[in-house]
Amino acid sequence: MRLNNLFLVVSLVLLLARAGVGQDFWTGEQGHEPATLLSNIPLSEPSYEVPIDYEMALQEETAAAPAGEGGGEPNNGTNPAQNVRMAIVSNEYYRLDGGNKINTDYLRLKFPVVGGRGALLAEIPFNFYNLSNPVQGQVGGIGDLKFQLNYNLWQSESRQLTFLTMLEAYIPSADNILLTQIPDANQFAALSIGKGKFQLGPGMGFVYAIRPNFIFAPLYFYEFSVAGNNNRPDISLGKWRIFMMYAFPSGVYVLPELQIVTNYLSGNSDIYFAPELGISNKGTTFYAKPGFGFSPSPGDREWGIDFGVRVAF
Repeated sequence: MRLNNLFLVVSLVLLLARAGVGQDFWTGEQGHEPATLLSNIPLSEPSYEVPIDYEMALQEETAAAPAGEGGGEPNNGTNPAQNVRMAIVSNEYYRLDGGNKINTDYLRLKFPVVGGRGALLAEIPFNFYNLSNPVQGQVGGIGDLKFQLNYNLWQSESRQLTFLTMLEAYIPSADNILLTQIPDANQFAALSIGKGKFQLGPGMGFVYAIRPNFIFAPLYFYEFSVAGNNNRPDISLGKWRIFMMYAFPSGVYVLPELQIVTNYLSGNSDIYFAPELGISNKGTTFYAKPGFGFSPSPGDREWGIDFGVRVAF
């Protein structure tokens, strides 16, 4: 029995020596405990590819950030899973198929709620219309107020994946001139303008962080009218917003986005691609977002541009 045990020990030592992992074992000083000697044995590198550790990547991004910046997850206002206080001032200009032009100024305020797990967004639009079809004229005024509640329903331990639920509510506060002089404001399905209806818009989506500075996010809303002016058409819209965002260490970021807005009552879809380019520094972000439509139908967006500033406070 003792010879068998000795044979096993000798075989194990020879096997370790042949594997090339026992060099430090043989050169260890006399008198070391076996545990100490074994702790000196270097482990060989695995042959398979190790998945990215999001937390480690986040720490690396933070450590490599320029002086005066937080690094890590960018705070440029593009990640719907980030719930921070923010003020946004922007302008959207669209030329629609048929010749109409719509110019809208927005003031948006965002506040964290539910202990930072959610956010409440308030939006005030001022619309200006240059109409040429079917009537000519220029009209402007306050559009419908919008309130939106976001809630991070679930987040993985690594913080890479976050599932979101959203709820929009539109208040028919638009100036009466917008409702009376525009023949059918509801035809502009992709735009938040005066529609004379109370609307709700439940939504859901997720944000997947490939890296702390590189995210992918598909979001979907279904908007429908619940009450309001019986003389105005009902509303039943599906809105997809699918985008990716990559932020460079300098604060510059790119965000290509696909928007698909479907009017379920008419079957028409407004398909619009808008790549956003911006720069962020210490919580202030300037951006520009040109875009163009794919085979637009009358009333859909042919092309447009959105530009503005986001300020975290």
